[in-house]
Amino acid sequence: MLEDAWAAFREDPNTFSYGDLMRFVPKAERVAWHAKAMDTAERADLESLVELWLETREVERLVRRLRTATDPEIEELSHFRTEPAARRLAKSHPDVAAKVSRALGTRILKAKKSKYYETALSHFENAKRRYERSDLNREWAALVAEVRQAHHRKAGFMAGFERLAAGQSPSDAPSFLDRARHRWSARTEP
Repeated sequence: MLEDAWAAFREDPNTFSYGDLMRFVPKAERVAWHAKAMDTAERADLESLVELWLETREVERLVRRLRTATDPEIEELSHFRTEPAARRLAKSHPDVAAKVSRALGTRILKAKKSKYYETALSHFENAKRRYERSDLNREWAALVAEVRQAHHRKAGFMAGFERLAAGQSPSDAPSFLDRARHRWSARTEP
């Protein structure tokens, strides 16, 4: 059974095949098998690796792989994989978390999903904070220029993005409900 689980993991390294493999590994050999499995997984696709390495706490491997990944490669990944990675890396590796947050926002814009523009702004706000924390202000400026050039026609998005680029936080803006309550209370006061 161990040989079958190992063959399945080598063919498709992911959290499920890793769990199956480790079920058959004797307790005394788990550390060695874990190292062997992680070395083998290095050749897998990035989408499988993000989840696997987060699950197995192989953060340094994940950081190395994400640092060398291209922006389009990260943009192709599901937000179900990349959002947890960005949150996990935000404190220990803010530069990599900024790169992932940037990709999350860009992915929404490229898909032209206008109902998710607020989410894209949130991702860009996280990217800005993380770039600033890493003293990567030049990367933030390059991202601002790229978004302005490529997405200037998305008026519903660009207004909020320009506020963010100017230093105002979209998350500081009152919500629709808060604005409505304020207007309602102003009408009812004598």
